[in-house]
Amino acid sequence: TALQFDDALDIPPPSGTATYSDYAGGQTRRQRTDSSSEVLPPVSGVTLERAGPSRWLVVAAAPRDVWPRLIAFWRAQGILLTEQDPTAGIMQTDWLDNRAEIRDDFVTRMVRKVAEGLYATSTRDRYRVRIVFFNDTATTEIYLTHRGMEERMARTALGGDAGTVWEPSGSDPDKEAIMLRRLMVYLGASERDAQRMLAQGARAAEPTRPVARVTQQDGQPILIVPEPYRDAWQQIGWALDRIGFAVEDRDAEQGVFFVRYDDPSKARDKKPGLLSRLAFWRDKAPEPVGRYRVHVSDRGTETRVSIHDVAGQPDRSPTATRILTLLGDDYSR
Repeated sequence: TALQFDDALDIPPPSGTATYSDYAGGQTRRQRTDSSSEVLPPVSGVTLERAGPSRWLVVAAAPRDVWPRLIAFWRAQGILLTEQDPTAGIMQTDWLDNRAEIRDDFVTRMVRKVAEGLYATSTRDRYRVRIVFFNDTATTEIYLTHRGMEERMARTALGGDAGTVWEPSGSDPDKEAIMLRRLMVYLGASERDAQRMLAQGARAAEPTRPVARVTQQDGQPILIVPEPYRDAWQQIGWALDRIGFAVEDRDAEQGVFFVRYDDPSKARDKKPGLLSRLAFWRDKAPEPVGRYRVHVSDRGTETRVSIHDVAGQPDRSPTATRILTLLGDDYSR
């Protein structure tokens, strides 16, 4: 949105005599007042909520006011965003080096002055932000999750060195808390309030989370979550973020997550035959990534989660069972 500038010349008042020094002083005061106004003012009403090991922010503002502030926050941190989807309310950062692991000695400092990129670390961090808006509360909820990758040495069958591979290292709650504190301060909370809310959340006793179970209903796998719909919707969204599902869209009113998932078991099951391996002239088209709908249904005191295909039909395949098992394991941990 373009800013509104008033380029009209100020006319001195008709009564009295206006000197140039008085006019210039008034212009200076006016410019100082105009420059103090920010393009993105701080968002008021930022609080931290906690449910078990999960933390999220609740902002008393609409998503259209929170979204540009989030983009400006990552820009201020010097972190690039590889995904921005305001329709789905999802943004994801690029993989970040953990610079704290690099040695800080004389040789390292001299080399980094010449070529910064010569030093790399064996860990990578990525952050994912998801915003949720409920019309009945007129607030925006911000969920931030961390994912890590770790580089390790790979060995051949004979014990030789086969190079390095990157493997997922899971999420780090401490890194999530640090980034949440920075985000709270950027949105308008004071450093003292941010530290106090995080400390209170850390001291709070974590209740025992109920266990979700996967069962069968008319031949279709169903995940039963022993919580009301709103709490279950929140926790299923957390699980999708932590596991690494690509959430293309969501519909809170209908209770549907639109996700992409590449089942690794399918790649292991499909072994090319001898003729296929010899036909090197054929173009090997990549297998399309499966698209699914994760349905979250309200059943009063409990919630049921099921998997449907892109056409909305119930999915009874082993992949659907695998997705529900991953969600149930992450929910019950």
